[in-house]
Amino acid sequence: MTDELDELMTDDFLSSLVDPRDEETRILERPKWVSESIEHTTFKAWNVILELRALKEKNIKNYGRVADKKTPKALYEIKKADVANLMGISAQGLFRSSGYSDELRGFYDVVNTELLELFELEQNKQIQRCKKTGIRKKCKPELVNEVQILREKVNELECRTVKDTLDLMLKKMPLDLRRKLSI
Repeated sequence: MTDELDELMTDDFLSSLVDPRDEETRILERPKWVSESIEHTTFKAWNVILELRALKEKNIKNYGRVADKKTPKALYEIKKADVANLMGISAQGLFRSSGYSDELRGFYDVVNTELLELFELEQNKQIQRCKKTGIRKKCKPELVNEVQILREKVNELECRTVKDTLDLMLKKMPLDLRRKLSI
């Protein structure tokens, strides 16, 4: 048993484990296409998308209802126009005309895909919370049927006299007990 634990504690095994925070830091690491200067448009666009992502994640977690046709996509999707408005640049220039547009669109698509997955995961949780259980799950005719059957059983039990109950008890009593009681 201790040998198995020793094998699990080796450096090779521990380094093979994936830390979930690594995935998060990978996204937050500045990609190669983003300029180091915080005044550069690529850095601003990348930063705005990350800020919007954090806001959308918060909105998704706080939504607390099952989505329907009227649920706005803006709840879980970042719009190109929102990014452009926050930067003060046109969306066309930002996502289509610039030299970094392809990389920016790729990053934008990845973030929106992750937000959609998070939204679907949260919706599954909401659906599980709202599932009807017990009596709420049954329809009215089923409930009426059950109540009628239970009422019949109660009436039947009430109609039995004490003598019938004692006779039934004596019939089901083991023989050795009957002999001891001399019945």
